[in-house]
Amino acid sequence: MELPDEIYDKITALSEKGDQYAEHEQFTSALKQYEEALALLPEPKMEWEAATWLYVAIGDAWFNKQKLNEAMDAYQKVLMSPDGTGNPYVWFSIGQIYFEQENYEKAKTHFMSAYMLDGTEIFEDENPEYFKLIKEETEKAPDENI
Repeated sequence: MELPDEIYDKITALSEKGDQYAEHEQFTSALKQYEEALALLPEPKMEWEAATWLYVAIGDAWFNKQKLNEAMDAYQKVLMSPDGTGNPYVWFSIGQIYFEQENYEKAKTHFMSAYMLDGTEIFEDENPEYFKLIKEETEKAPDENI
């Protein structure tokens, strides 16, 4: 099922404008654009591929505003959207939130999910403490004598 071109074009334009605001750290303005784009999606919104990238953008904007609960809500919606569970960035982002909340066990679980999908690449240019949390797990080799 695809969105009509007119709606898709409007969503894309709003999203791109939101991205421009986000690049300039104007996250409140970015959120307004993303939310307006999201409002154009027919119900149920989470069945559309556009919901996946819009909720990621919304989560990122909230995270950058240090509104971790709002960011978590958005990332959780990504997991319910098309291809959301296969997106290592989403698992990584949820791990970041748990890490910031000092819930290291849940952070570890989500970082491992990101690692399983994308390896060490997703941890590059990030806080080294994130990978350090799962480093021991990643070094465990399966016992070939079993």
